[in-house]
Amino acid sequence: MKGYQRRKRKASGNGKRRARHRGPAVLPDELVAAVVGQSAEDLCQEGLDALARQGARVLLEAGMEAEVTEFLGRLRYGRGGTATGYRNGHRRRSLTCGSGSFEVRLPKVTGAPEPFERKTLKAYARQSDLIREVMPLLYAEGLSTRDFERALGPFWEEAGLSRSSVSRANRQLYEAFDAWRRRDLSHRRVLYLFLDGYHERVRFGTKEKEGVLVAHAILADGSRELLAVALGPRESTEAWKAVLDDLKARGLRAPALVISDGAPGLIAAIRAVWPQVPRQRCIAHKMWNVLARVPKRLQGEVERDLKKVFYAPCLDEAKAAAAAFLEKWGDRLPTACETFATDLEDCLTFYRFPEAHWKRIRTSNVLERAFKEVRRRTRVVGRFPTERSALVLIWASVEQDRLRWRGVKITAELLEAAEAAAEELSRQPLVIDCARQYLDAA
Repeated sequence: MKGYQRRKRKASGNGKRRARHRGPAVLPDELVAAVVGQSAEDLCQEGLDALARQGARVLLEAGMEAEVTEFLGRLRYGRGGTATGYRNGHRRRSLTCGSGSFEVRLPKVTGAPEPFERKTLKAYARQSDLIREVMPLLYAEGLSTRDFERALGPFWEEAGLSRSSVSRANRQLYEAFDAWRRRDLSHRRVLYLFLDGYHERVRFGTKEKEGVLVAHAILADGSRELLAVALGPRESTEAWKAVLDDLKARGLRAPALVISDGAPGLIAAIRAVWPQVPRQRCIAHKMWNVLARVPKRLQGEVERDLKKVFYAPCLDEAKAAAAAFLEKWGDRLPTACETFATDLEDCLTFYRFPEAHWKRIRTSNVLERAFKEVRRRTRVVGRFPTERSALVLIWASVEQDRLRWRGVKITAELLEAAEAAAEELSRQPLVIDCARQYLDAA
C-alpha cells in the first residue's frame, strides 16, 4: 500500500511539473493588441459579434497578404522574387457580414506587368453573399424597405442601409421572377394541376381588388412545382384562359387531372383549353357552399353527413351516402341539397384515382393556406406601385411557402394507375344517378 501511494504521488508530481513547463493557454494580450488593435479584455467585453467581426477582418487581411506574397514571389521586405512589382501601402473598405460592419485594409501592388487581382475579396464587394441572399427573403417575408432601415440599419451602423441599397438587393427577385415566368415547361410531366385564385389590392388610387391567379402542379416524380402567378379581373374566363394558354405555349402538356374550386370562369376556361381532362372540384369549397345554405342549428349534423360522402372508403359507398343525404335533407333543405347535387360528379372524381393520392387531390387547401400567408405579407405594403411589384412579392411568398409543401408518393404502378384513370374518365365520365335525378325533379 505504501509503495502504491508513493507511485501515485510521483505520477501526480510529474503531471504538475509538466503543467508548469507548458506554454500559456491563451495568446498574450500584447499579441492580441498588435493583431486586432485592442486588448483581449476590451474585445471580450464587446461581445461575440465584435469578436466575429475582428476575426473576419484578421483572416481577410491575412489571406490578401498571402495572395500578394504569392503574386510577387517574396515576403514583405524580401528581395528578389518572380515579379517586378512591389507593395504600395493599403486602402480601406467597409464590409458588411452577418455579424455587422467592419473596416478592412486592402493591399495595393504597383509596378507589376500584370494587374494584381484578389481572390479572397472580389473587386467592389462590400457585402457577403449571405446578406444579399437574406435581404430578398426578408422582403418576401413581408418586410418593407422602411422595416429594413429601422430593424437592420442600427445593426450595420456606418455601412448604411438606404432604400436604394435594399432595392438593389431585391432586384434579383425581379430578375428571377422574369426568368421563371418565361421558362420552358415542355420537360415537365404534370400529373395533377391545381388552379386557384384570390383577390388582392394591387394599384394605387383605387379600392378595387384584382384576381391573383395561381397554378401549381404535382409532377410525375411526386414533387410540387409552382407554374404560374398572374393577375386577372375577378377570375374571369378570359383571364384564366390566358393563364392556361400561356402554360400550353411554354410546352406544358395536358395533366391527368385538374383540381379547382367551383368558380364559373375557371371551369369554363378549363373546358375550353382541355375539354377531355377530368376535373376534381375541391370538396372543402363544396362543403362550405352547402353549409352556407343550412341553418346554424343543423350545420353540425349536415357536416357529418357530408363527410360520409366525401370521406367514404370507396366510390360505391360515397354514392350510397350521397343518395342517403338527398333523401334525408331533400325536403327540409332543398337549396342546400341543390347546391350539393350540382357538379357532384366532379367532387367525387378523385375516387377513380389511386387511393394513396386521395388526401392530396380532393382539395385545393394547400393553395388556400398559401394565400393566407401571402395576405399577411401584402398587408405590409398596402398598395403596390406596379403590377410587377405585386406579382413579384406574391410569387416569392408562394414559392417560399411551396418549399414546405409535402410531395406525393408516386411509384411506377401508381403513375400508371393515375394515367389509366384519366384516360378512362375522358372516354366515360363519372355519373352520379341520385344527383341527376334530384336536379331533374327539382
